[in-house]
Amino acid sequence: MTSVIMLFIELLLDIVGLLTGGSIWKRSSERGIQRAWGMLATTLSLLLLCDNIEWMWLFSRGVEDIPRFVEVPMDHLSIWHIVRVIFFFQLFSLFPIASLQPGWMSLTRIVNYCIPILLIVCIACCYQLFNGHYTLLKSFADIWRNLGEQDVIVRLILFVISVLTPSLNFLLPYLKRWIPVRRKQSRGMYIYMGCFGLIMSGYIWLMLGTSGLCFNLFGYFVILPTICLNVLYLRNDNPLSLPPLPADDLSPKEIDAIKEIEVSAVVLELSEKLQVLMKERTPFTNPQYSLQDILTDVGTNEHRFNKALRYNGFSGFRDYINFNRLQYFKEQATLRKDLTVKELMFMSGFTSRSSFYRYFASIEKISPSEYIDRLQKEGETLPHREG
Repeated sequence: MTSVIMLFIELLLDIVGLLTGGSIWKRSSERGIQRAWGMLATTLSLLLLCDNIEWMWLFSRGVEDIPRFVEVPMDHLSIWHIVRVIFFFQLFSLFPIASLQPGWMSLTRIVNYCIPILLIVCIACCYQLFNGHYTLLKSFADIWRNLGEQDVIVRLILFVISVLTPSLNFLLPYLKRWIPVRRKQSRGMYIYMGCFGLIMSGYIWLMLGTSGLCFNLFGYFVILPTICLNVLYLRNDNPLSLPPLPADDLSPKEIDAIKEIEVSAVVLELSEKLQVLMKERTPFTNPQYSLQDILTDVGTNEHRFNKALRYNGFSGFRDYINFNRLQYFKEQATLRKDLTVKELMFMSGFTSRSSFYRYFASIEKISPSEYIDRLQKEGETLPHREG
């Protein structure tokens, strides 16, 4: 039995997911990770919304009052459900790679990673269209009893592949010989992995579940984690990783990792021009400094600018500017020990105290005040030279 009330609440959550996903998509200025997530979250929420509207229409058809509980014809290991859901799982699983190494995940690599899923979809569609026999599985016991049926074996194999393929993508960032990781994982990455595990668990339960309860909860297993991740992406361009180290602090291995990204001579020249601009003119200290301003200063277009940022490990303009402001804050805190945190913050180009404290703590693991206190204590313990 399925609760119509729970289905209605899920429908409202789908609307929230659609609005927050659409907001991310709209506010993302460049075609970066944030924009890609906005598109994925919006499409997924819209799919769930249409699915639940269809169920509500089916439950209300031919009756005066919608009952509180209704019977749902469960079809476990449904090929069409595997096809509908698995492509999203594959795209979900690529975000950690794209977040840890912006610029490495090119369109060609995305297509290559999706080839297994495309094969699954092709096999599933061909089997569904051309096979004459289809076994209806209403429970886990039915799956076990009908293991001798050819269509059940094929569907079970497709289901296992659809679970393993995207799950294995999460291991790729740890295989640094294949993927030169540039950035460090943030707390958001662990939230993301937990949400992915929750969504995948709901999918497995729905495919193998034995009652209408799994139908009730599956939508929540998908939409609630999606809304949670939407909040992360609304607060940060790239919430899954921390900004890269300054270019001067890179190890030889990290320099080799950068060289793995194929870029043109124009992008390399633009990258060097950006470094000179940031060091010599420090334009980021102006709180009103915008994307158009930096494009004018270096004489390029947004497409090439974004390529140069990704080459240097940044996700977008805000990620790059905030990184430079933070480095400038630390530099000035060392040189100008007479200034307060608030004065240094405004001097560096930050305007919101709460956002600055949150950003600083997420990267340095301590608050700005603690950082200043540490610098002062280190200065007091240094031995004084006598002339």
